[in-house]
Amino acid sequence: MNKEYNIALIGEIDGCIETTLEVLLKRDFAINNIFPLSIGESETTSLMYSGKPVDVLEIDSFDWQQVDIALFLADRDVAQQWIPIAKEHCVVIDISGYYLEDATVPLVQMGINDDNIARYTESNIIAIPSPETAQLTLAIKQIHQEVGIKRVTVAGYQSVSCIGKVGVSALASETALLLNAKGIEQKRFKQQIAFNIVPQIDEFNEDGITFSELRLAAETRRLLNDPEMVISTTQVVVPMFYGCSQAVHIVTHYPVELEEVANALHHSDNIVLAESVGDYANMIDDVVGNVEVHVGRLRKDTCDAAGINMWVCADNIHYGIATNAVLVMEKLAYTYL
Repeated sequence: MNKEYNIALIGEIDGCIETTLEVLLKRDFAINNIFPLSIGESETTSLMYSGKPVDVLEIDSFDWQQVDIALFLADRDVAQQWIPIAKEHCVVIDISGYYLEDATVPLVQMGINDDNIARYTESNIIAIPSPETAQLTLAIKQIHQEVGIKRVTVAGYQSVSCIGKVGVSALASETALLLNAKGIEQKRFKQQIAFNIVPQIDEFNEDGITFSELRLAAETRRLLNDPEMVISTTQVVVPMFYGCSQAVHIVTHYPVELEEVANALHHSDNIVLAESVGDYANMIDDVVGNVEVHVGRLRKDTCDAAGINMWVCADNIHYGIATNAVLVMEKLAYTYL
């Protein structure tokens, strides 16, 4: 525990990296040197950490031998280009989903399968799930362990930050233009996102399914170690800056009382369960900027005796990316390195 670590952060400098630095500082992670790496040109040349400026470096000329752990908080294209290089010199933690089908890369969600971190030596890479998968699996883990779940149906309502700061900028600019009776010339999403809902985040495959939808299903099965679980999902972008909400329907292996489900959730770490069936978290006041996963509107399904419905929400950046990455890094560093 006396060792200090050299950490590289790869992602949006004024987005998820800034948030990750906040989490690192709050959790007092043992850092010797920290290296924020920009992908392409960046207007931000330095960031503040612990009251001191930290230079932003270009990834193209970075010496990976300087670091112990690299947090890749970027997309699959960045992961494909740079992780094969980085992993030769340091342990990589990757959130992109690029290694979704690679059995040698352990998929880890703290509070779900922490011990899987020990497998990092197989590839020098640890994958962490998407923010949507992270909050879903945390919400249903205890129910799955105690009762068993045979089917999960998820309607996911993701904020525009699901595609990064370009999504945040798109919503802000589109809203301003429309409120001033001006037209929108460029769209970051498939349709106008201001005052609209778009049922598509990334590209469709030949079956009309997006990668984010395939990823949530595959990651949930892996994390809960249940390859037979049936999972169906539709991922939607809504005009909010931050946060992710999910309307979740589960079917258990046998009918259970609602009190039993509530008790399972009460015994789940990092879960905040609403006090009554008609209660639910306020995304603005309770969720954004916090690290808990909130569950509300817990109720029995009127059409299936073994069915349970719930509303699950969390901050996709603060919890889903930054906190999950730091928690995995802490366990890796303090237990295995």
